[in-house]
Amino acid sequence: MRIALGDVGPGQTFFVVAEPKEGTGGKYGIGGAYDQLAATSLPEGWSSTPSRLYGNPLQAEITVSKDAQDGEYDVGLTLWDEAGSEGLGPNVTFTVRAKVIREVMDMRVEPSHVSAGAGQPARYVITIMNKGIANDVFNIGSSGVRDWEFRRSIYIPSGTSKTLTYEVVGNEEADYRVKLLAHSSSSDRISAEREVTLRVNTDLFSDFRAVNRGVLLFPLTEAPLYFIVGILSNFI
Repeated sequence: MRIALGDVGPGQTFFVVAEPKEGTGGKYGIGGAYDQLAATSLPEGWSSTPSRLYGNPLQAEITVSKDAQDGEYDVGLTLWDEAGSEGLGPNVTFTVRAKVIREVMDMRVEPSHVSAGAGQPARYVITIMNKGIANDVFNIGSSGVRDWEFRRSIYIPSGTSKTLTYEVVGNEEADYRVKLLAHSSSSDRISAEREVTLRVNTDLFSDFRAVNRGVLLFPLTEAPLYFIVGILSNFI
């Protein structure tokens, strides 16, 4: 018996889960429970961890080689009952097939252009889609703005997506072409990047707009003035 699982990336870890209880069969025909699930044959470079003994359910862990090339791979697994012939009898063996591809994630960024004052955060909304069968942690960073090295990490279960806000700060007035980068913590071969633009302004108007972001520090006596200017800047 061969079971197709879906897509997984190089270096990622996925799980094979089996229900241990068997309602029929065994020495007395009343069924029983298998005690462990383990991988008994693996592609070269792959590794595995057997399920916890007497677990419910039984969950075996399979890790793909970081060097695995795109393609379909088979993993042989075995369910066994430590009681042997006194229990459920012979082991049950089966095969699962996983398709290794690097395109198990996707990335969306909004907006594509942001203007901000010098030293003020430009915010981009990033959505990461995990399209594979493996849960994973994805690391987000950027390039293109000098002296800016902000990193964020986010855990995304298989088949789901998550959204986060990523900030970029430029200190010099200029137009920047910024690359937002995301890669799996399992392998750098699972990655995506999107290019956005950032315009950094150093005029007074930009500083007023920055008040709404809660970044500028100013004397307490000037707080009412900045409050009014911050509101007005939303309508200009």
